[in-house]
This record gives sequence, C-alpha cells and structure tokens, in this order.
Amino acid sequence: MSQVDPPTIGKVCPDFGVSVITPSGNEKVINLHELRGKVVILEFWATYCAPCIPSLSHFERIKKQYGNAVEIIAISDENRDKVDAFIAKRNIHNVLFGMDWGHKLNELFFHHFIPHTVVIDKNGVVKAFTAPDEIDAEIVGKLIRNQKVEIVMKQEFQNTNSIATTNNNTSPNKVSTVFSNAKNTPDANELRISLSPYAEGKSTEFIKESEKHWVFTNCTLPLMYQILYDQKESRVKLEVADENKYASDPNNQYCLTIHIPESMDKSVPELALNQLAQLFPLKAKFESRSQTVFVLEKADSSVVVSSSDSTGIIQKGLTIKDLVSYLESNPHLVNNLAVLNQTALPDTTLIDLDWFQNYNDVVPNKLKTLGLKGTERVVDLNCLILYEEKKITKDAP
Repeated sequence: MSQVDPPTIGKVCPDFGVSVITPSGNEKVINLHELRGKVVILEFWATYCAPCIPSLSHFERIKKQYGNAVEIIAISDENRDKVDAFIAKRNIHNVLFGMDWGHKLNELFFHHFIPHTVVIDKNGVVKAFTAPDEIDAEIVGKLIRNQKVEIVMKQEFQNTNSIATTNNNTSPNKVSTVFSNAKNTPDANELRISLSPYAEGKSTEFIKESEKHWVFTNCTLPLMYQILYDQKESRVKLEVADENKYASDPNNQYCLTIHIPESMDKSVPELALNQLAQLFPLKAKFESRSQTVFVLEKADSSVVVSSSDSTGIIQKGLTIKDLVSYLESNPHLVNNLAVLNQTALPDTTLIDLDWFQNYNDVVPNKLKTLGLKGTERVVDLNCLILYEEKKITKDAP
C-alpha cells in the first residue's frame, strides 16, 4: 500500500491485501484485484462496538441473497482471540472476517469511528464511505447490474446559504453554517466550509473522504482538534476553567464539513483550524507537560522470537513506530498512557510481530519476544494543549 492518494469516491481504489480467516482457522491474503467483477463491501467493526454487531447479520443476509456476485469482508484490528471467540458464538458463515494487522487498512480507509462501510463496485471504483444501514439488498443488486445508485454518505451537506456572524463571546451551540451553498454535493472546484449544531439521530463520527474533503458529525471541539492535529487522546490536555463546556453532550457537539478545491494550495486542517479559531474561544498550542507515560526500552534478556505463532503467521515489515501506534491506539493495554520509544532504536527499525494474532499473554510477556520491556515513568511530554484565551480588560478611569 504505497499509493500516494487515498481512496476517493468515483475513482479506482488503490490495490491492497487483507488477511482473512479461513474455515480451518488459518489466514490467507486476498488482494482487491482478485475480486474484480464482484461488488466488494468492507465493513470496519469491533467486538466491543454495539452498533457494529447487527450490521454483520445484515450483510450475512445480503451475501446469501447474491452469492458470488458480492464479497463482504468484515475488518477488525483487534486481536485474534477476541475475533475468534465472537465468530464461534455467531451464526455468520458467509461474511469473510479480515484482520487489519498494524492498522494498515484503517490508515488506507481513514476513519476514527465505527461502524464504517466502504463500497467498491465491480470495476474497482469506490462508490461510498457510509454506514451499514445505508446499504441494502436493492443497492447491492443495482451495483451488480451496473445500474446507477445513490448512497447517502456518513453526513449530508447543509442546504443553506446562510453565513453565521459569531465571535468568541457567542455561545458555541448557536453557531450555524459558516459557508455553504444550496447544492448537496460540492463540485471539485468548490470551496465549502459548513458548521452546524448537533444533528439529531446521528452518532459521533469522522470520515476523511479524501485529502481535500473531511466530514465531522456530532463531534466535540476537543475531538475535532485532536483529529485535525493528528494526535492520540493520551497526548491531548484540556486546560480550561469549565470542562463541562466541552463535554460530550448535544449542546457541545457540532457538524463540520470542509471541502477544498484541488487547485487550492491549502490543507483541510489549516482551513478548519483557522475557522474554529475565529468562532470559538478554545485555542490550541503544543507545550511540555509532566505526566506518566509507558516507555519502551530494551530488556536485559535476549530476544526470543519464534518462527511462527499459533496461527502460523508472523507479521513482518512493521516498525517500532507501528508498535508505538498500536499500543496508543489500544489504550487499555497501557493504562491509557502515551507511549514513548526509548529503546535507542530508530522508529523505522523493522520488527516481526506474532502477538497481533493471539493475545493470551499480558503486554510485558509479549514485549519480551521482541527483546523489549515497558516501564511507567514520569517525563516531560510534548502535548497538544487546549485552552481558552484570557480576556484583557482595561480598568475604568
């Protein structure tokens, strides 16, 4: 997956491989190009995601109806033990279960919230980034017959021409559209920035439809900043007098759409952060903070790596950086702490991991297979600080 551009609606999807679980319990890699001629649905899910579970049964029924004309792959980045236990308890035999080792597919089909559904037609063209309940048997049938389909994306665009005139003293939940027009779908050469209050009936989600088109739905300001600055939650600090103003409730959640023309030499984060700074008192900066972190170090014992794990697979080609990202993306494994590489090894050092496959041991035992250990330590860590600017007032004469 060395492509430059991410998958984009209306364009042929870059080729990729996904490791799927076979009936024997092993895994095999299926590449997208092998599925040409079939409608392909990728369903990103997790065993802990309550809304995800019904979607698997939903797609099981669709697969039974259309058979080999459609391939449905449910993709998880959890460990194999959890996925295997889930499969054993469910009557789902037609949907393929794929494992996203190293979060490569999550990075390719960028998203923060699940369930997340990707639809690819028989010619390999990306048709939608959507929710599973937007894909029914009728839509799949039309795709099989090469008929035109209209699929609702994860957020509808605002249908208004209004322009909000707000300032930092305005209550955030009164903000409406910043800039928009009456069309549902922006043109490639159109600049669109729309901000609106909480959308009833929609869950919190973020989707990066392309490098130039990002959509936030019912997100808090701290979450938007976290995504726009590409920071893990453990490295974000909210330092305000009243944190309740930024808590996850409808009064503090917003919908933001940013669409930038290809010809504009600007990034989505650049424009989005500039717009948020004008509308809200919450600001962002990077500063050092003393906090407890999970430090990766070299262990005293020698490295012990088996030639294969219980599934017969070693995940090759990953790096120390991938390991740090994996641990921070699964905060329950490291007590919700930021993770630092203090092994004296470069972040690009290649490692072979067998512990993504079956997670029976605790983290320290798994790190030993890499000749590493983890230690909790208080350090000065560069963090994204979210704060409110203090108002400067002049004393009356």
